[in-house]
Amino acid sequence: MMETDSSVTTGSSGDAPLEQVIAPSEALHRFAPPEGFIPVMLETTAKQLRYGFRSAGLGLLIRQGIGSEAVPMMPMATIPNGPVWLLGMINLRGNLVPICDLRRLIDGKPNAALEKPMLLVLDKGEQAAGFLIDGYPIALTGLRPANQLPGLPQPLEKHVKTMLAPDEEVWLEFDHEGFLEEAMQ
Repeated sequence: MMETDSSVTTGSSGDAPLEQVIAPSEALHRFAPPEGFIPVMLETTAKQLRYGFRSAGLGLLIRQGIGSEAVPMMPMATIPNGPVWLLGMINLRGNLVPICDLRRLIDGKPNAALEKPMLLVLDKGEQAAGFLIDGYPIALTGLRPANQLPGLPQPLEKHVKTMLAPDEEVWLEFDHEGFLEEAMQ
């Protein structure tokens, strides 16, 4: 039988007396960074990274805070007597998602035969909407406000409030929710 000292209680791992264990908040205040340490502002970096996609020859930005998912073209149910730009609906994990072809909306022509047609689904649940895209979404940095919006196709004019540009390229902040709400009326 072993004798123990009842005046010192050990922690759960049995390696340090509880009197020597400090609260995590206190431990954080004792942190001394090594020499040459430069803190990184993750929040600032995250705000500078944006994602965009190309559809109908336009560079469109995914609004901040909106989830997105690129999926391969899948079978869809057509909507009888629906607008020409509404390709149909897909079932994505139990949610019905409308699929739009912005090329058909802008000039009435189907999107050129893409090598691997892809869809970009923006948002989730009842707010989800899919768009035929020209390729995978692109990570963008160094975007800054541009001075003047270019002439936009009439159906998109009300749904683009901001234009950002890293260099010569133009990326439009696209309000897909407002667009669909108005288009479905």
